[in-house]
Amino acid sequence: MTAMMSGHMFEIQLRPQYALVRLGGFVDAAAAEKIKPVLQQQLPVGTGNIIVDLSGVEFLDSHGVGLFVSLLKRAHMNNGKLVLAAAGGQPAAVLQMVGFNGALVLYVRSMDDALKAFAA
Repeated sequence: MTAMMSGHMFEIQLRPQYALVRLGGFVDAAAAEKIKPVLQQQLPVGTGNIIVDLSGVEFLDSHGVGLFVSLLKRAHMNNGKLVLAAAGGQPAAVLQMVGFNGALVLYVRSMDDALKAFAA
C-alpha cells in the first residue's frame, strides 16, 4: 500500500520475514498523525520484524521518533526487531541524538544491509 499525504510519501510492503515501511518527505507531527493509524490497521498483529526505509526522509522531529518508538514496541512484543535504514542528514542526526543507534534498534546505512538482517 502506497499513499501520498500532503507531501509525505508512505508505503507498507509485507514480506514473509518482515514488513517494510518506506517513508519520505517530512516525518513530523502532521505526518505521524496520519501514518500511525494506518500502520496500526495495515500491519498484521503478529508482525515482529520491521524495516523502516528512511532514504527519502528530509526532516524528522520528535513526533516521527514517537512513531518509531511505537514500531519498536510492536517489534519487541512479537520477539522481532526494528531496523532503521538509510537515514541521512538531519534525520540521521536526530536518530543518533535520541539513541536510536544502539542495542534496542538496528541502524544500517543502506536498504541492502537491512535486507541482509532478515535473509533466510
